[in-house]
Amino acid sequence: MEKSSALSLAQQSSELTSTLQHLRNGEKALYWKGLQGSSIALFATALSKINQGKHLFILDDKESAAYFLNDLQALYNDPNKVLFFPASMKVPYQLEATDNANVVYRAEVLERMNSDKSLLVVTYPEALFEKVPTQKKLVNHTMKLEVGKEYSMDFLNELLLEYGFEREDFVYQPGQFAIRGGILDVFSFSSDQPYRVEFFGDEVESVRGFDPSTQLSQTNYAFFNIIPNVQSSQLLEEVADLFSYLGPEALCWIHHQDVLEDTLQKMFAKADKLYQESKTVIVIVTGK
Repeated sequence: MEKSSALSLAQQSSELTSTLQHLRNGEKALYWKGLQGSSIALFATALSKINQGKHLFILDDKESAAYFLNDLQALYNDPNKVLFFPASMKVPYQLEATDNANVVYRAEVLERMNSDKSLLVVTYPEALFEKVPTQKKLVNHTMKLEVGKEYSMDFLNELLLEYGFEREDFVYQPGQFAIRGGILDVFSFSSDQPYRVEFFGDEVESVRGFDPSTQLSQTNYAFFNIIPNVQSSQLLEEVADLFSYLGPEALCWIHHQDVLEDTLQKMFAKADKLYQESKTVIVIVTGK
């Protein structure tokens, strides 16, 4: 059966019609049963195409979340609307044990949830357990560079250093920038590629994405956003949870609520134990 035909049948099903009616009547909690395997993603995609907005899918663990993500991306006409929100830290309270690739995914999701009205995000308990910067904090630490606008190179240099970016001769990973004459290369934490900004004086003449291994330009852009490491201590001075980015009209899908609650409780107990073990008592002795 063709993908479009399967989605059409799912959208016309009495079960989906009933679900939509309950949602329109303002019901806050619904329960689906009888679906197995990829049929869950099929009906979820069918519903999300009718009920536009933000959808957060919470699977039992990282592996099941990855499989569900693949199903959604295969079914959805625009895979760019389906994002993965992973955990960044392997161990709580150990920032050095972060996964840089996952930090980029988290930054991209937060940026998109701030700007997009319609989005499907797939995650799992360990990723939800980690706090994120508040929307206000993220907005205040987001710099938009736009073609035709004027920016001082000295200002951008200071700003990027303040954001925790490292100045290098050439950029090859998120969190780096390089300045060569009137050219600024920046690898934002919310992007899978670096951007090359060419200036004419203080005016941005062009913005292009490029391949860091070949230095060849790929795509022209009218603008792009520079976002620092969302897991940095600076941004985590004011924290919230991912749900604060959803908005009142969003739908939250939970595969197994008991598994979610049990995992979060175990994560909290583990984090609390590590926190207690890491606490250091400092005794200051002064003479008279």
